[in-house]
Amino acid sequence: MLFLIPFWSVGQQPAQNIKGRVMDRDTHLPLPGVNVIIPDSNPLIGTTTDSEGYYILPNVPIGRYSLQFSFVGYEPALFREISVGSAKEVVINVALKEKFRQLNEVVVKPSFRKDKPQNSMATVSARSFSIEEASRYAGGWNDPSRLAGSFAGVTMAEGVNDNAIVVRGNAPKGILWRVEGVEIPAPNHLNGVNNGGGIETVFSANMLDNSDFLTGAFPADYGNALSGAFDINFRNGNNTRRESSFQIGSQGIDISSEGPLNSRHTSSYLFNYRYSTMGLVGQLIAEDFGLPAYQDLSFKFFLPTPKTGTFSIWGVGGLSNVSFVPEEEPQKWTNTFDNNQYDTGSDVGAVGISHQISLKHKGYLKSSVAATYDQFKMKSDRLQRNGTKIPLADHRESNTCMVINTALNSRISNRLTGKTGINVTSLQYNLNIKGNTDPETEESLTLLSNQSDQTTYARAFSQIKWRLAPDFTLMPGINVSLFAMNQEWIVEPRMALSWNLSSKMSFQMAYGKHSRLEPLRFYQTQNEQGEALNPNLKVTKAEHYVFSFDYLIRDNLKLKIEPYYQSLFDVPVVDGTSQSLINYSWDMYFQKPLINKGTGTNRGVDITLERYMKGGFYYMFTGTLFDSKYRGADGIERNTSFNRRFVFNLLGGREWTLRKNNIVGINGKISWMGGNRFTPPDQEASRLHEMVILDESKAFEWQENNKLFVDIAFRYRINREGKAHVFSLQCKNALMQSEMFGWAYDFEKQKVIEHGITMVYPYFTYRVEF
Repeated sequence: MLFLIPFWSVGQQPAQNIKGRVMDRDTHLPLPGVNVIIPDSNPLIGTTTDSEGYYILPNVPIGRYSLQFSFVGYEPALFREISVGSAKEVVINVALKEKFRQLNEVVVKPSFRKDKPQNSMATVSARSFSIEEASRYAGGWNDPSRLAGSFAGVTMAEGVNDNAIVVRGNAPKGILWRVEGVEIPAPNHLNGVNNGGGIETVFSANMLDNSDFLTGAFPADYGNALSGAFDINFRNGNNTRRESSFQIGSQGIDISSEGPLNSRHTSSYLFNYRYSTMGLVGQLIAEDFGLPAYQDLSFKFFLPTPKTGTFSIWGVGGLSNVSFVPEEEPQKWTNTFDNNQYDTGSDVGAVGISHQISLKHKGYLKSSVAATYDQFKMKSDRLQRNGTKIPLADHRESNTCMVINTALNSRISNRLTGKTGINVTSLQYNLNIKGNTDPETEESLTLLSNQSDQTTYARAFSQIKWRLAPDFTLMPGINVSLFAMNQEWIVEPRMALSWNLSSKMSFQMAYGKHSRLEPLRFYQTQNEQGEALNPNLKVTKAEHYVFSFDYLIRDNLKLKIEPYYQSLFDVPVVDGTSQSLINYSWDMYFQKPLINKGTGTNRGVDITLERYMKGGFYYMFTGTLFDSKYRGADGIERNTSFNRRFVFNLLGGREWTLRKNNIVGINGKISWMGGNRFTPPDQEASRLHEMVILDESKAFEWQENNKLFVDIAFRYRINREGKAHVFSLQCKNALMQSEMFGWAYDFEKQKVIEHGITMVYPYFTYRVEF
């Protein structure tokens, strides 16, 4: 009904400022005198940057515009279809790349690929994403993880009810998260429940600057990453005027504010707070499910100085919990999901100080000191119909890290640049974990780990970017790490090359060895006598091979094809079984030694056809065909639990301007993918014990039917002078596709059945910006 209300525009047409800063990509020095124009504007709107590289285009009428940057000796850039609204100033910061050779230019033909990563060392399996995309894409829910679910090579780990993602067949736990260059724990609410995913990230999309998402063969500065990496940047707050927003919707409230910290308009602040009311709203949708409650806070202070560089103080934190209490009368239970009692909570946070200083024309040095914290607790029991209780887990763990890192970005010449750095993490852990290793026969918990101690994880890296010719670039690198807990040194070579076959066609290839620590509880598992079972357990490793073909069909239409192969080794497994941490889930408990005899292979091809927004219209098609296999200690090759085989996404949208000032947008997404894999149940044993008992000899042989998901998003924006109102409605799983959570024993049918949910996930909000 909101979209049918006629909002009449009054007064003069609202306008807004476009501003930002232009810098050298390699040295981060400001570039004065850069020409900044809006092409095709009549009369022409333009300006030049000042002595500090800043520019401002005042009073630009609301709408979508392209922005062109050109400067002698640098490659020009063109940003397309920038959305200009009435409430907030538009900030576009640009890093221009120096030309390979200095030539007399006759015609300037700017080019810019919005999907190109911010990290200049990344050549394959990497792309940039923005706050605008996170808020616009259907099914994105303003969440970077869900946004990444539309990219090639990415599938959902379980279903649309959480944001855990599988990258090229790897478990979600293999994803590295960095904020402002610092590794942090997976920043998701209830991140221990959903295998590295959760409900949504603990920071709002309001905080995002352009950030990177990588799916393989990472540059050398990415350590402790096996499957993918989120490299998140928080934007600086507006340093000239105060701007705020308030949002209320189906998932709670969202408050954001930013502005200058001093009268000179050099420093700024930005913060965002959210509180969820999902638990209250959800009672109207699914009364028989435990529903989560959570809140989070994120902030950034930007503090430039005249001579000592730029300081940033940033932080992010979130609290979340969920619980479920079964009906007291057993006759009301229909299956074993109804008699599972649990109380789960997770907290995550990080705070840091970053400093960046220019080394004049030689580059810049960026350093950070940060502290991170994550906690997971869970108590779970299975109530029996005879009145007894089988405890499943009493899990409590917390980790506190102190992180110090520094990286030198240097420009040796216009052909040769480099990046070298170190990272030292001191990790204090507290483990008190009791689990039921065999619920079929055990009626008590086993102490698996009860330790508090400290360890160190240190890394050093170096990589160079060597432009051998105008169209050929070579990027060798190396990452070396030491994990003090098992005294293992890991040397990881990296190599990439890029060849521009023409102005529209390029070919890239990359190789990288990568590794990722397993959850610390596996390294610290104890036997009944309190002795360590896995003192020499190695870190899981993988080798990535990626080839990439990139074709710019038109200025706003590109095709990208990436075949890849990954070989995983040193994977921890249980001797003589099919059990492997390659199929990690949070409720894995072992009191048997783990050995590094497991292997795995992921192979496939990713395809992306993307039309950037132009004339208010965009679309993107992504397709992934892949195969994900593993071998446990029994030597038998099997499908991993994440081997869906294929996923295809088609998303797009259209915007219209109404009555000059108002904008309505419709966005949609269609996803077709293979079903999830599960180990089939042993029906006879399950009937005998009235619980789900799996047939481990057929691990992950059973697969769901193929799935078709449809997401729809509507957005209506009312622009007023100095204020904007935004109404949005998203429907995830609009076709009500069934989602399977796992197996359940049906007490009436006396057999194991598929258990899941069939529902639409509504997401509606009202937002005011001022």
